[in-house]
Amino acid sequence: MNIKRLLTLLFAFTVAFLISSCAIFQPNQKYLTGTWKAVKVEKYDIPKPLSNTGANAQKSKNSTGEKMDSTEIAKQLLKTERQFTRLIVTELNSTLIINANKTAIKEFRGKTEHAKWKLKNNGTCLLVNTKETGQKLTMDIQHINDTSAVIVENLPLGRLKVTYKKEKK
Repeated sequence: MNIKRLLTLLFAFTVAFLISSCAIFQPNQKYLTGTWKAVKVEKYDIPKPLSNTGANAQKSKNSTGEKMDSTEIAKQLLKTERQFTRLIVTELNSTLIINANKTAIKEFRGKTEHAKWKLKNNGTCLLVNTKETGQKLTMDIQHINDTSAVIVENLPLGRLKVTYKKEKK
């Protein structure tokens, strides 16, 4: 009788140990929760466009396969630059609230965007899924602690490096 009880107890401890050892705690997760404010935003790792101006300008193709001359390329580059500028200004004027229940809220220009998040790659990659647009974003955490974070946002236009300061825990 005592051997059965001992085996049952040993089995229960083994199961409890296996469950607890399989639970993965991301080290950066404890730092993420709180209210964050962007203090610095910059383009990150964006390749400079090749110069296609001048008399020897080559014809280039756009995303739809149509040929573009140098003036069309310059217009496209200017449009992309304006979009980046708008993104940077928007990011600098936004507040990011990350909750422990794996939800996040971003407030900017009187608008609110809700999202769900999760960590991957030992807490260095933040995956965000926005509820309103269904857009999925990948963010690389370069540095994070109790008071600041540096995150590289991978956007359709390119990459932004955002430095955040924590306002509230």
